[in-house]
Formats: sequence, structure tokens, C-alpha cells
Amino acid sequence: MKGLWYSPTLRSMVVYGASGVGFSGANLILARVLPTEPYALFTLVIALGNLGYSLAPAGLDGVVNRRHLDAGPSLLRLVLRTSTLAGVLFAIIGMVAYDMSWPLAAMLFASTVAGGAMMVAGARFQSEQRFGVSLALLQSPNIVLLVAAAVTAAAHLTGAWLPVLISTLGFVAAAIWGWVVLLRERPGKPPNPTTFLWGEALSFAGLSASGLLLIQLERLVIPHALPIADLALYGVLGAIVGSLFRVLQMGVGFSLLPRLRAAGSVRQRRRLVAREGQLVGAIVLGGSLLIWFVTPLVERWFLAGKYHLGASLVAAAIVSGIGKIANAFTKAIAAALAEPRELSLVNACGWVSVAASVAGALVGARWGLPGLIYGVAIGWFLRAVFAGVLMVRHLRLPSSVPVTAP
Repeated sequence: MKGLWYSPTLRSMVVYGASGVGFSGANLILARVLPTEPYALFTLVIALGNLGYSLAPAGLDGVVNRRHLDAGPSLLRLVLRTSTLAGVLFAIIGMVAYDMSWPLAAMLFASTVAGGAMMVAGARFQSEQRFGVSLALLQSPNIVLLVAAAVTAAAHLTGAWLPVLISTLGFVAAAIWGWVVLLRERPGKPPNPTTFLWGEALSFAGLSASGLLLIQLERLVIPHALPIADLALYGVLGAIVGSLFRVLQMGVGFSLLPRLRAAGSVRQRRRLVAREGQLVGAIVLGGSLLIWFVTPLVERWFLAGKYHLGASLVAAAIVSGIGKIANAFTKAIAAALAEPRELSLVNACGWVSVAASVAGALVGARWGLPGLIYGVAIGWFLRAVFAGVLMVRHLRLPSSVPVTAP
């Protein structure tokens, strides 16, 4: 068991955990100081922004991670083009589907473009297994969000625009820093490929898009299925209960993918997945028990009873979180080992899962916010099962090797 604590997954989770504290702290501070509707608007803008910038590279981040593409001016120009298109699309969605004001839509556009560039820079560092630099870059927006919340509280403002503006500036700064470092280091690195197949990139984009849409699905569906106050309540729930599972989900996917790519045999892959599964399972068990007992205390003492997180809500969030972690394992295996045809099948199954989640959310909304969360969780478990079935052959030992082998 001692070796588990030297796992890169655990080290990644520590950084993600620090970032998660920033995200949770920012949400709790803003939930306390902002009226319900402005806080709900803030959570919606951040949800659209997180979805937008993650999809902005159109799969280029996945290809960079898998193929070690040259991080030069041509790649940067390509990323900015795809990110600009995504930024325009998400700004329009914000204004048309959610009645967002044009200043907020403009900030959503800017954060999508800058965030897309940041994602590809982080993927390049990740492909070199420079996990510390990559994580610092990719998780910096959550630390900036904590600063934004503190500034908003100190200024005694009651609107959503200031924390969104500070968050946007954080994305711009992170993108500039990442690409300045990559371009400065480029002459000293060995030559890397500069070409790729868009089909592979779009498969990665689709695989990521379905997962990212599932991550934000509750926030996107609530305004159309439940009262707006439930969106604010879900933001608080995500900050207190959902953060642990989000940290575990991101930590598994971040460190497991490049190590599976580097594993030289099926036996090494099995050992790696089993070891990380033991570690994550222990954290989930202990963390779930801690969340169950701590949530009422945070609700009572920090939020002063402004929001009530009942046992049914906490249980729904825990079940949903377990589904997210199961999906993180199977997605990492698929991204690392799947052949192009398999990647396309996993991608297609992911979108089937999204459709199941949307249907489940709309039906579950009849039982309030807990029912909606359970409905979305259906998609997480389906997605994990689909990918697991397709990827199991990459972890199966040859028939000549005893099944008891590690």
C-alpha cells in the first residue's frame, strides 16, 4: 500500500485538490454575498465558459497529447482559429438560450478563445509528462476564481459581472504565459510532427465534448426544467459535495493517460489500473463519509442557513460522483489505447449516454433537483460501461498467461 502514495495520480490529485479548494471557496463566498439570482447567473456563465474553452481546440489538445505535435506558430494559429469559432458559438448560445447580456457574452467569448489556447499549451506540457507545469497552467483559472470572489466580497457588489471579468482575465493571462514558455523552449527541443489527421482530432473532440456536456448538464438543464433558485442551490451542492469527485475524476484522467501510453505490456497496464483503482476507491469511501457529516456543518455555519442541502441531495451528488470517477478510468484507457475505429465507437456511445442523461434529467425533474441529478447520473454509468466493454480487450492477458497474473 505504501507504493500507492507515490502514485502520479495522487500527486495530480493534490494539485487538483488545491484548485478544487479555490473553486469551492469561490462558490461558497459568492453564494453567501450575492443574491440568489446573480449567483445563479454566475454559475451559468462559468458552466458555459468551462464547456466552451474545453471544446474550443476541436480535439487538438488530444492529438497534441497523443502525437507530441510541434508547439509552434502554425499550431497556435490553428488553435486560435478553432477557438474563435467556438467563442462566437457559445456567446450566441448564451444570449439566445439563456438571455445573457452582451457584456457577459463578450466575456464568455474571450474566455473561450483564451481558454482553448491554454488547453493546448497544457496538453503539450502533459505529453512531456511535465505534470506540475501542466497542472499549474490548467488549474490556474480556479485560483483566479477565488481571487474574483474575494474582490467581489470586499467591494460589496451584488452583480455577477465582476467575478466573471476577473475570471476572463485569468484565462487570458494563463494562455499568454503557456505559449510564451512553449515558443521560447521550442528551439532546444528535438523535431516533432507538424501534421495530423483531422478525423482523429474530431474523434477526440467528440469524446471530450460528450463528457464535458455531461459535467455541465445539470447547470444547463435546470434553468429550463426547475426554478432558477435550484440553479443556485446546485452551485452550492457542487462546491461542497461535488468538488471531491471532480478532483478525483480529473486526477485519474490527467496522469493515467500518458502512463498507459508508455506501458510496454498488458501486464503493466493491468497493474497500473489496479493500483490506481485501489487508491481512488479508498479516497472515495473515506471522502463520501466525510462529506456526509461535514455538509450540514458548512450549511449551518458558513452559509448561515441560506441554502439547505438535504440528505437526498447529498446522496444524489455522491452517486453521480461515483459514476464520474468510473467514467474517468474507462475514458483514460480509451484515449490512451483505442484504435481509431474503437475511438469512434466510444465517441458514439458517449453521445448515446448524453441523450440518456438529458431524457433522465427531464423525467427526474418531476421529483425536484435530486431526481434531475439521478437522471444525469444514468448517462455517466452508461458511458463508463460502454467504454469499458470496448476497451476490455486492451487489458486482457494472452491465453498462454494464467488469469491470476497481475
